Amino acid sequence: MLLPLVGSALLLAALPGRAQGLSNMRDQLIIHYCTLAVNADFAKAGKPVPAGLAKDTCTCVAQQVNSRATIPQAETICKQQAMGKYNLNP
Repeated sequence: MLLPLVGSALLLAALPGRAQGLSNMRDQLIIHYCTLAVNADFAKAGKPVPAGLAKDTCTCVAQQVNSRATIPQAETICKQQAMGKYNLNP
């Protein structure tokens, strides 16, 4: 479902998140690129994105990264949560 968040998102994940401003900017960028990836995945599948799915999933990814998860770990965790919450099939 989620395309790998590469390039900018990987760089952002490596940035220290201690400063509140940096963390907020990093979160916003992760959410932005994640939302693009979610929308692209659903468009490629020819399906509409369920309301709230991109926001929930991408906020989850940012939270997981802030908790020191890697991007692939965050994607896996958040994808599983979204699949359950939105009753999606793999």
